[in-house]
Amino acid sequence: MIDIHCHILHGVDDGARDLEESVAMARIAYEDGIRDIIATPHFHPVFLTTADVVHRKLEELERELERQRIDVRLHPGNEVQIVSAEFVAAHTRSRSFAYLGRPGTHLLIEQRWSGYDPATPEIVERLLDAGVTPVLAHPERHAFFRDDAELLPKLVELGVWTQVSADSLVGNFGAEPQRYGRMLIQAGLVHTIATDAHNVNRKPNLGAGMAVFEELAGAEARSELEARMRSIVAG
Repeated sequence: MIDIHCHILHGVDDGARDLEESVAMARIAYEDGIRDIIATPHFHPVFLTTADVVHRKLEELERELERQRIDVRLHPGNEVQIVSAEFVAAHTRSRSFAYLGRPGTHLLIEQRWSGYDPATPEIVERLLDAGVTPVLAHPERHAFFRDDAELLPKLVELGVWTQVSADSLVGNFGAEPQRYGRMLIQAGLVHTIATDAHNVNRKPNLGAGMAVFEELAGAEARSELEARMRSIVAG
């Protein structure tokens, strides 16, 4: 399995505290059946984890995983918050953040927790025009998507891919994200599943999320979803 959203890099955001915890998360991921992880530290004004830091920390963790013989492949990425249209545009121009995987054809974006940014369609269209597919992190956890039934489908129609979190599907974020996440699967609006793991407690648990997806959408849909996630890391 491939985890496209994971805060496994140590000491850069609210994810793994140190290298030891990063290694422990990788070990948990391996035991869950995950073989590829895209490291996606936050990219917003509080945790502005730039691409050069991502690559440096990634190489450090790769060396330690190799030393401990944990066979998980790591890939660069960021979780870029839509702080504003200008924030995204400026950092796109300066190449400040990392795209998902080495092909660089996808970008993980997230909404602010304070509310939906009405400039989102404009940002999405700019990314698509540049040949980049925006992958929207955990929409099921945002109340504004749950409250406005048309908001997320319109973004999907524009070309956005969604990323629903395994923790949501198994109920770890409460009843409403679980209900909405499962509804999105049944409506055919889920393009990827990821862990959004942050530590050994909020741990990599992709297997549980994929099991829920397959239960609701079927084995063929799961195969299509897995192929979509492979395309992110392989191009």
